[in-house]
Amino acid sequence: MELTLLFVYALPVVTLLALGLLGTTRRLGFWLTVLLSIVLTPIGGFIAALLSGPRKAKRRAG
Repeated sequence: MELTLLFVYALPVVTLLALGLLGTTRRLGFWLTVLLSIVLTPIGGFIAALLSGPRKAKRRAG
């Protein structure tokens, strides 16, 4: 029974956090990727993060 609680509560949270970390390297960013993963399901959030493209590199001064 405790294993069921792990899958019901912990696994979705870990999945959202993992997708958020993926979003940190993408144009959407962490929070927007997490929000889209909640609204569109994690698969939809994953696809949206991948389609957003990589974050543009900042230019260094000097």
